[in-house]
Parts: sequence; C-alpha cells; structure tokens
Amino acid sequence: MRLEREIEFRLQTRSEEEAQRLLASPLEALGRLQVFRDLSLEGNELSGALVAPFAILGEVRFPFRARFRSAGSDAWLEPLPPDDPASDLWAELEGQARRERADVAYRARIALHIHLPEGEKWGGKAFRKLAEAAFTRTLTRTLDLLGNPTQPTKS
Repeated sequence: MRLEREIEFRLQTRSEEEAQRLLASPLEALGRLQVFRDLSLEGNELSGALVAPFAILGEVRFPFRARFRSAGSDAWLEPLPPDDPASDLWAELEGQARRERADVAYRARIALHIHLPEGEKWGGKAFRKLAEAAFTRTLTRTLDLLGNPTQPTKS
C-alpha cells in the first residue's frame, strides 16, 4: 500500500537571517514539526523517521532518507531508497523550500509505503482490509497536520 500527499507549509522566523539559517538546516526546520523524529544529516544525506500515532499499535515509524542541497534562497530534498529494500514501512520525502523574507515556504511530496501480509483465508483477508483502512485514516490525518500552517511545533 502506498499513500502519497502533496503538502505546503510555512515556518515563520524573526528575521531574514534566521530564515536563511533555517533554510540551510533541515534538522532544525523539520525538527520543528512534531511528526519528524531522529533526524540526522551526514554530508548531504538527511535521514530520520516520520511518526504516526495508531490507537492500538502506538507510534508507527516510517524511516526515510533524502539528499539535501541548498543554494541561495532555495533548498531541495530528493528521495533516496530505503536502507533496507525489504522493509515493510518506509517513507519518501521530496520537496523544495524557498526563503521569502523572514519566512521559509515549503512544498513537498510525502509517500508512505506499507507492506501488509496477504491473508490466505477470509479472516486474514478481512483483517488486512481493516488494517489498510485504519492505516489510511491515521496517515491521512498525520499528513494533513503537516500541511496545516497553524500546526503546533516542538519548542
């Protein structure tokens, strides 16, 4: 199963200089959003996890990797394949950021990949359909939060 969303959001700062620093630091920028965890930047490779809360399962983590680059008042993320190609859960993150005075405007595409085992009998098939519906609802809410410019941010 693959769930994909295009999102746009803005991060406000106090000055153009602060906005430029934020643009050049994906760790700080994405770290302000509650759904991203364990971010690291090694060279130009950004990695981390998008986290979605599920009532029964708790937080489910979708690891991602992306190539980061910036030039002037723009920055880009290009998705990289997962570390483990056999992974059942992973995310693709790609997008562009642009500094606009003291704000940084983001346009991104997030794709979440989930592999659920096929059910062999009717009970297993029914469980898979229920699980897909639950994943879709929860992930849609999580991704909608990202596109909401008034979403709470971490301190």
